[in-house]
Amino acid sequence: MRTSKWQLFRFTLIYFSSQTTIFLIPTIITSSSYQGWISLFVGCGLSLIVLWFTIHLGKLKSDQAWVSFGKDIVGKWVHKFMLVLLLSWCVYYASFDIENFVLFFASNYLRGTPPLFIQCVIGLVIMYTASLGFSTIVYMSDGIFLIFIIAITFTFYLFIPGADFNMLPAFLHYHDPGLAIKDSIMVMTWFAEWVVFLFVAPDLKIEIKMLKRLMLAGICVFLTILIGWMLTLLNFGPRLGQELQYPFLEMIRSSSFDDLLGNSDPLLIGLWSSSMFIHSSFLIYVAFRCASYLTKGRGKKYLIPGLTVISIAIAYYYSRNLATYFKQYNSFTVVILWLIIECIPVYYTIIAFLRFRKKENKTTR
Repeated sequence: MRTSKWQLFRFTLIYFSSQTTIFLIPTIITSSSYQGWISLFVGCGLSLIVLWFTIHLGKLKSDQAWVSFGKDIVGKWVHKFMLVLLLSWCVYYASFDIENFVLFFASNYLRGTPPLFIQCVIGLVIMYTASLGFSTIVYMSDGIFLIFIIAITFTFYLFIPGADFNMLPAFLHYHDPGLAIKDSIMVMTWFAEWVVFLFVAPDLKIEIKMLKRLMLAGICVFLTILIGWMLTLLNFGPRLGQELQYPFLEMIRSSSFDDLLGNSDPLLIGLWSSSMFIHSSFLIYVAFRCASYLTKGRGKKYLIPGLTVISIAIAYYYSRNLATYFKQYNSFTVVILWLIIECIPVYYTIIAFLRFRKKENKTTR
């Protein structure tokens, strides 16, 4: 794959922004209120530690995929178990994406449309995109990157006139250490999906220079969420802010602008839809890579359709049981399980360090 050093940065920004810009802000306002900035700072900082472990694991054999050499670190069966966990997480996460998409469009634009129909249409797009491979997904993110930056900038511009900056001192006066720790862990799970970036190899060589680009992308996403959270609070306050399911969209719709800028919500929706497809397609692609290794390449052409169908089936179950969906979506137990899987690079890097260190000690003796 021929790529510039900034293509991975753009892909990373779009990948993480697809979920955080839409769903993390109201979650932080509901849980942390005025002290949400603490959770964002700590959670993002912890996620960068996971990124450091991810890059150092990937560069152990930078020309090989982690799927292939992971067994040399933890053993064949442990590695397979980890791949099953990661595969399940990717499929499950993709089902969340699909259900979130259905909930948004069914409540705003496609009322009365059967959820299964929307899920199948979305699933076909995700299936096709994932089958094209990592290179195509990266180039798709290139295509919407500039428009995404412009749209976010305009959205913040709409927030500023109605912001009540007299509320700023409240950000410093509200402190609950226990809540801050809990919410920091929750925020970390949104920013610590770095394990999937082990699958950019062998298309891209994982090296230490990649760490700087990915870290910069993570910080940019963090700043976007921090500014969006702050402006949402300053415009709507903590009570009304937590009632908003899609703050950016609500701000555009309630804007006093009657020109193109004030009616740009279709553009924002289109960008979010595109970024969601990129996010879900990459998750299914990662699950496909895991499944290909576990099945030793047998039935390769059926894996992506099969994995996508499983995601659609889970999303359909949630659409029939919304209470279960919201319970699991807001469950701290799910957050912990999420974090355990996202920290897979940490386990491998530590074990690799201990094993290689023992080998070095034996050779020196």
